[in-house]
Amino acid sequence: MSDPSVEKLSTGEWSPERFRRHLEQSGTPLVERVCADEVEVTFVDEPGDDTTVTLSVVIGPRIGFNPIGTEFTSVAGTPFRVLTLRMRSDLRFSYVFTRGGPTREGEQVPDPFNPPPRFSECSVERFSGASVAVLPDAAPLPWLDQAEARPAPAMDSAVLASESLGNERRVWISMPPGDLPDGSALPFVIHLDGTPGHSAPSVRDALVEAGLIRPCAVVLVDQLGPQRDKELLCDPAFSRMLVEELLPWLHHRYPLSRDPADVALAGESFGGLCAGWTALHHPTAFGNAILQSPSCGYHPDLTWGTGAGELLRRAPVPTLIADHLAAEAAPVRIFHDVGELEGSNTHSRWLDHVLTAKGYDTRYREFAGGHDYAWWRGLFADALLWCFPLGNSDRSHA
Repeated sequence: MSDPSVEKLSTGEWSPERFRRHLEQSGTPLVERVCADEVEVTFVDEPGDDTTVTLSVVIGPRIGFNPIGTEFTSVAGTPFRVLTLRMRSDLRFSYVFTRGGPTREGEQVPDPFNPPPRFSECSVERFSGASVAVLPDAAPLPWLDQAEARPAPAMDSAVLASESLGNERRVWISMPPGDLPDGSALPFVIHLDGTPGHSAPSVRDALVEAGLIRPCAVVLVDQLGPQRDKELLCDPAFSRMLVEELLPWLHHRYPLSRDPADVALAGESFGGLCAGWTALHHPTAFGNAILQSPSCGYHPDLTWGTGAGELLRRAPVPTLIADHLAAEAAPVRIFHDVGELEGSNTHSRWLDHVLTAKGYDTRYREFAGGHDYAWWRGLFADALLWCFPLGNSDRSHA
């Protein structure tokens, strides 16, 4: 227990009530620097009697929350439990507490002293409603901060019925702020795994009002529960639906550009895989692809991509990488980010090497974190700056 306030609690210098006020004022987790690039991070919970607490956090190599095996320790004579971990000082990550007990299964809850940020909703349950820790040397995400302080933008909501897939899904459309001149043909981004609480429209508004990007529409496409894990895994039928049904549906209702250079397809995780694969195979529809932590180690014959064991035998090359290797370079610009602590970053580096060798106009970056919306929400601003910078309205893929 190296944090000074926890030590004061444990020695009785501070009462539980004073410690609770301190947590409410300072927020959690509690952070103490131990050297130039490392900190000790103390998580605090007040779970009630007969309850165990463990930490689940998106900083490891697996997709989703990665349980940290150590249970929180009780602070004797108080209702508080604490867990201290030594970490890199530049991390940003989502986390929840898993509470369990003799009569109930583990329940995941956010940190009671660090409520989830405004944009914590997403269509992938394991990422939703988590608290976010931002350690002292984490790279700032200023456009996300501005977006979170803004009023929610207006959005249209409609149902898209797909004849080819035999299903229907909700689509949310957000137009840019300000009046549009007559005859406008707006650039736009289609974001897979969309929800009405997604950060993309507010991030877009902040960038437009700062004069940094062209006014553009944001289209958020819902994914259908279990169908998501089929539709987003390089599924030709789903990609054709985006091109042959969603795009005409949008053009019929909104003043959107038909130039593929003005259209971006975006997604995270499986959504990033789908965005990259669809743009490669349909470059006359999508001239930009935004890949955030894409699952580019995917192949239908592999469980989790080419792991160490699979490299000892003749394993197939992951689908997105193999298709890029086999094809001529497509007229598509690609924004691609991935966490330094993701196991999938090996495949992202492989994909970037292939794209660079083939001469793609691409931007690749790694961030100090894992497979995590805590980064994706803010780095989406960098993707919009890459795709639709102000002054590039005449860019084309001629």
